Amino acid sequence: MTYNYHYDLATSQRKVILKLFFKWKGSLWKAIYQDLFIWCFLYALVSVIYRYALDRSQQDTFERFMQFCNRRLDYIPINFMLGFFVTTVINRWMTQFANLGMIDNIALFTSMYLSGNDERGRILRRSIVRFCVMSQTMVFRDIHIGVRKRFPSLETMVAAGIMTSADLKKYNEVESRYAKYWLGFNWSFNLLNEARREGRIESSYTQNAIAEEIRTFRSGLSLIWTYDWVPLPLMYPQLVFLAVHCYYLVCLVSRQFVINSDAKMTTEIDLGVPFMTIIEFIFYMGWLKVAMDLLNPFGEDEDDFDCNFLIDRNLTVAMGIVDDTHDDGPILEKDMFWNDTVSPLYSTAAAQRNVNFYFGSATNADSQIPDNVRQITMVPHPFNEKLDQKNGKRTNRPPVESVVELKRDQRFSTGNNRKQTVEGRFSNKIGAIFQKRHSKSLTVAPEGFNAKARTSTDIETLPTFLTNQKPCYSNPECIVEVEEEENDSPKTSTDSKQDPPRKRVNISNKRESVISMGRSRSFNHFGEHVDYHDYYDFDKK
Repeated sequence: MTYNYHYDLATSQRKVILKLFFKWKGSLWKAIYQDLFIWCFLYALVSVIYRYALDRSQQDTFERFMQFCNRRLDYIPINFMLGFFVTTVINRWMTQFANLGMIDNIALFTSMYLSGNDERGRILRRSIVRFCVMSQTMVFRDIHIGVRKRFPSLETMVAAGIMTSADLKKYNEVESRYAKYWLGFNWSFNLLNEARREGRIESSYTQNAIAEEIRTFRSGLSLIWTYDWVPLPLMYPQLVFLAVHCYYLVCLVSRQFVINSDAKMTTEIDLGVPFMTIIEFIFYMGWLKVAMDLLNPFGEDEDDFDCNFLIDRNLTVAMGIVDDTHDDGPILEKDMFWNDTVSPLYSTAAAQRNVNFYFGSATNADSQIPDNVRQITMVPHPFNEKLDQKNGKRTNRPPVESVVELKRDQRFSTGNNRKQTVEGRFSNKIGAIFQKRHSKSLTVAPEGFNAKARTSTDIETLPTFLTNQKPCYSNPECIVEVEEEENDSPKTSTDSKQDPPRKRVNISNKRESVISMGRSRSFNHFGEHVDYHDYYDFDKK
């Protein structure tokens, strides 16, 4: 199994990273040090021959060959080939890891739905989970080298306790030209049917719940077996392996330092040691080693799956769930929070750290509402009323306009609480520079502006605010306050009938009852959309 470094990375401090960087077990250095040593030795050998074994004319020929190789080194698409290969291998590795199979769900469902504390009930539960582990072990025997060495024959499985002598005899009686991985699961399903007939399983639904967990467990093992049956085409890893090694074989010549100053291709400085090529070698060869190590995770490398541990763990945990702890729980008693507030305790060390309560990112919008706002006015959307009128739909309900009292809870008003600290105020000021500002004030109309209020059933005209400010989608105008107002204008002889009292928008009262929160284009309240201009008649002063 691979080296577990999660504890070493409990914090992201620099010294922790450096400590992890120099680990040896399962490390990059352990994977490539032999290849790097061989390449450096060959590079030094070529360098010594070039510098001391060749005469001037031979050196000139070698330098021209060196230049030829260096200019054509990009002919090998090592980046594309290696990157795509590693991606494919890692995806296969993750799929196989996700389907190794934990038997906990099967054991828990079996213990919950298959009742009976007598010997017959215990045997049924234990046999169901043991047969599942038996089938898993048989799959691993055929694809994992370590499990095969542990169980070279079925008799060794009997000696290990995964099978009984009667199981092995029955297994051998079943004739099949293919692997009999399915036999253990078939026996488990048969036992479920027997338990159902004996009344130990209450209903077909609960029986099917256990069967579904067994099916999921078996499907994962089947997928793992198919990955072993059909690997990646052999030419694919051969091609990538050959490309990387040919690339650095050419580098033995092309990355040599030129020693003659009159050569056509000269180097800035003769270092003797190709530091940059060595760094490149570590990256590319390490990348290749990762792919080759993950290509077959059912081997005996340090980073391969420890399936022997998984078999032992599944068998032990399953037996403990279905037998040792079946229908056996603690005595029920009142907990320490009974009729009291729930406040779990911390250790002294853990209590030194702050607990970051989270209520959702949208709760930060509370900080955009001014503290003096105590009411929110709710109004119908004019676009919906426009559609109702267009479709000839009318309603008998009264005008839909209401004022909601704004209740502030300082415990949950995270934005307002943040403003109370110096750090919070400074952070808000810095953040306001880089984020989109929301509207904190309302646009009001000039004094004397005659604006008819709209209702849910009658839309004749809709006012717009005739101000110098151009409407924008981040600051849409809103209705401020609604109150009853009688039409006091004198009647004329031409009036055929008197209009009923309407609810009107009180523009002169500048109480900020509504705050716009940056609505999207489709939810602007007034004439910012072209359809509004085509439909509504805006009053002008």
